[in-house]
Amino acid sequence: MSKPTKTDLAKYKSMLESQLAVLRGDVGSMRDEALRASEQDASVDHLADQGTDNYDQGFMLGLIENEEETIKLIEEALERIDGNGEWPFGTCPICAEELENKKLKAQKAPKTVAKKAKKAAKTDKSKGDEPWIPKARLEYLPWARYCVRHQEVEERNREIA
Repeated sequence: MSKPTKTDLAKYKSMLESQLAVLRGDVGSMRDEALRASEQDASVDHLADQGTDNYDQGFMLGLIENEEETIKLIEEALERIDGNGEWPFGTCPICAEELENKKLKAQKAPKTVAKKAKKAAKTDKSKGDEPWIPKARLEYLPWARYCVRHQEVEERNREIA
């Protein structure tokens, strides 16, 4: 887990831009299909056919909503790559906040405790002392906002709400 290089950023930007173009085209065609389906509803004579058409249209609108959410995430990721986002691209903001809190606690602690904490941090990097999202995750999902651990927490919180 390290900071993305300029080459990495260019690659991710290219991936995001191509995915964005595909999704925008998909959403446009799905909208056209949903509108066509709503225009045809008046011509359906049988209630079962009308119910099927309504279900299909609702399903299509749900897909459009999901795709639009992904488009929003991709646009945010592109802003972060360009340096205009709320946090740098490739950084998990929750990990960054946790790291900042650790540093503040270490500064407030007595000097002997702070020295021990620094020494322990140097020898144990496995506890996630970097805020960077793993490259494997960004390769698969370049618009990822969080590391896997924090994404799972966010999803659990959404399920509860």
